[in-house]
Amino acid sequence: MKKMFFVLGTVVIIITSINFFKTPALEEKQSYWLLLHRRSNIEFLYLGLPGQKDKSQLIKTFKVKTGIPGEKPTPLPGLLGREYWIITAKSKVQDNPETAPYFLTLDIPVSEDEPFGPTPYLECKGQCNWGTPGNFGLHGVNGNFNKLSEQDLGSSGCIRHYDSDISYLYNLLDPKKEKTKYYIEDL
Repeated sequence: MKKMFFVLGTVVIIITSINFFKTPALEEKQSYWLLLHRRSNIEFLYLGLPGQKDKSQLIKTFKVKTGIPGEKPTPLPGLLGREYWIITAKSKVQDNPETAPYFLTLDIPVSEDEPFGPTPYLECKGQCNWGTPGNFGLHGVNGNFNKLSEQDLGSSGCIRHYDSDISYLYNLLDPKKEKTKYYIEDL
């Protein structure tokens, strides 16, 4: 009987010790993640617990250009029942005059037929139509910095970056090795 109480007591102490030393920060893996303030055209790169600014370090801030509001917007994950998008691939696109030098693909639903994006997506006085087929993502402007100006209405849903900024992200992030979450707030 004493042996049974000793074994039971030892098990309780071990379980209590494990739970005592377990912390949420150790349970969740730190990683790079991004937050876009869509209306402000500002993007933030963090390292830490995805979606938690208070548990992350701000690494870099980017001035970007998003999709044309009310016409070809950068899709909000929340309107499709999601919390965030994920960067799923990256590619060199030096030969593409619209997106060079790099493209980071987001897992936003697309179609080969109109509206070429998520459906239903009713942010544009009805269903949005992005006008051209292809993936949504982060990309450069091939040296045409006018595409980032206030005078430019915006992209067809992608997030445009200065070429140096998209090069930085391309070299930093590796979707094959780490899941990078992309949050969007309509601020």
